[in-house]
Amino acid sequence: MKLPPLHALMCFESTARHLSMKKAAEELCVTASAVSQQIAKLEDMTSMRLFIRGPRNLELTDEARIYLRAIRPAFSQIEEATKRLMNEGKPNKITISCTSGFAIQWLLPRLPGFEKENPGVEVQISTTNRRVNLLSEGIDFAVRHGLGRYPGLESECLLNDRLRPVCSPRLIPQTQPLSSPLDITRYSLLHDEHRMDWAIWFNAVGLPGADTDKGPVFVDSNGVLEAALAGKGIALIRSALVQEELKNGTLINPLRVAIESPIAYYLVYDESAILQRTSRRFRDWIAATAAADKNEYPA
Repeated sequence: MKLPPLHALMCFESTARHLSMKKAAEELCVTASAVSQQIAKLEDMTSMRLFIRGPRNLELTDEARIYLRAIRPAFSQIEEATKRLMNEGKPNKITISCTSGFAIQWLLPRLPGFEKENPGVEVQISTTNRRVNLLSEGIDFAVRHGLGRYPGLESECLLNDRLRPVCSPRLIPQTQPLSSPLDITRYSLLHDEHRMDWAIWFNAVGLPGADTDKGPVFVDSNGVLEAALAGKGIALIRSALVQEELKNGTLINPLRVAIESPIAYYLVYDESAILQRTSRRFRDWIAATAAADKNEYPA
């Protein structure tokens, strides 16, 4: 299908935003007559009326209002990609989107290393479980928990060390240590919102029929970790996310059985993000830091 001319779309978007061809013409540095001609061209191409023209004002038709909402993200993406190409906007600011659990358990303890190597660079962390639109929302990088398939985006595996059962040492009586995977079923299982890890773990250790539905479900791994520290159950967490807790003994491995999982943490970004030198340095730093973790906790 033939795409409408970009200039016609620009005239439509600006006019729709201002509800004025005169203001759109001033913004685009053309005449109001030129704006009117471009909108007429777009209406002719789409066979759709876009504006209701009154004697003193303009109104969007219902179809035009829907069309405007649909094309606005594309304009935002073009603007953001162009800023990155020209190395403008926020050359000393990096925005990364991730869950609060990943931010608290992994990123924040390691971030001073990047800040020391890159003084003056501000790293903004946006914590959310929502899958953000990187370009339209002006976000450079995201960390996503999944299978690594994100069409149209670059994806690099950060953390895929084995899943290990962990819990507070207060949870397991010293007189009744765990001796087999079946013993774990006596305790409450702690889940994140995906509820997949425990089923994968029990299947891998030869107990595919184990009841994995019991136990509370948390929005992200941070809630799971807090519940495990409080002695409310057993969690499945990657060693790299609980490095300090395992070292200081606030968490233990009650049963030393770890498994591979197809689900991992991935660094995801639009290719245009690394047009800026600062963003490239951050990408290289986080990848190297994660690789060092893999050496410490081999899969």
